[in-house]
Amino acid sequence: MKRLSSAEKMVLLGLLTYPDRKDMDIAEMLSLPNSTFASVKSRISEMGYLNEIYVPVFPALGFELIATVYSDFNPSVSVEERIDNTRRTVEVYPEMVLSIGESHRGFSISVAENVTRIMSISHERIKILADMNLLEIELPQEVLFPFEMSHVHRFFNLAPLFHARLEREDPALIEEIGFPSEDIRKHDNILNADRGSMRSRPADVNLSRKQLEVMYYLVKYPHMSASALSSTIPYSRHTISRVRDMLINEGYIRKMVVPDLSRIGYSILSLFHVKIDPKRPLSERSCNDRALLQDDTVFFISRPTELIMLALYENYPLYNRGMSSFNQFLKANEHMLKIPTIRNHSLSEAIWVKNLVHHPLIKETFHLDVE
Repeated sequence: MKRLSSAEKMVLLGLLTYPDRKDMDIAEMLSLPNSTFASVKSRISEMGYLNEIYVPVFPALGFELIATVYSDFNPSVSVEERIDNTRRTVEVYPEMVLSIGESHRGFSISVAENVTRIMSISHERIKILADMNLLEIELPQEVLFPFEMSHVHRFFNLAPLFHARLEREDPALIEEIGFPSEDIRKHDNILNADRGSMRSRPADVNLSRKQLEVMYYLVKYPHMSASALSSTIPYSRHTISRVRDMLINEGYIRKMVVPDLSRIGYSILSLFHVKIDPKRPLSERSCNDRALLQDDTVFFISRPTELIMLALYENYPLYNRGMSSFNQFLKANEHMLKIPTIRNHSLSEAIWVKNLVHHPLIKETFHLDVE
């Protein structure tokens, strides 16, 4: 990873912490001139440290659940060959929004309209993998999290991760920036719609065809301004801006900043899968404890008797420290039904087949005639 300057670190942390704020507001918080902020932002974007996206708030759009799947594969088949085959068959499903793989294992996150759809995809996936002789002895492990029974505590919010790194490397800069801890580690509501705004199915969503199409284009082309987008799609700049503001204000989409994980200096991506003792179910308070929801955590979803977590580490000692704290908390509070499943992926060896790709799912679910 290229060493970032102090200004680059400040701007990146500001954008990660306040993705929904205007650039001029973040620049003022950092005591930087607007021109300097814009120049630095452009530079770190070109370096691959910055990726601004719009994420659909799936519960508010009538989707029922998130499914996480992890698998072991036949190591005699190269990762390139396996991904080349599965990209045309397994990863083609629009419900699969994230997929990462390496030589002998893989992990994916899918969002589905209902359980029937996700189970149908699971059946087809297993059949395809078996026909390709890609499966090892165990079948893929699938864990379902219905939105109404689950909570997404963190969805690729990297502000705590980057802040913790700067605290280790440049504590004086962190003190100078002075962002409040509650802003750095604020409650992540990306995929948590309140019960009143949840819809039982996409057909119940009160959005016009025009609003759905603008949402699709915003999710597909998040970097384009309303003016630039209006030259590509059949809507005016004013219409795009008005619909975008409505979608954000009414909780249908949210803005996120997700850097390229392969470029920001982390080497280990760890998956934690825990089955919780039903006599000692996880509470909301337990899940928000920093021993579980650590700064290294980038994805954390739970229901009372099960959780899935992804965490990023720079090196093995940091992984070991985080893993130990995680296990000790579960054991001390008697949550642990059995030893957690922990699987490590090497980011230098892994291939991102899909990385938070949401627009195909919007297109298919709402039957949009768009490109």
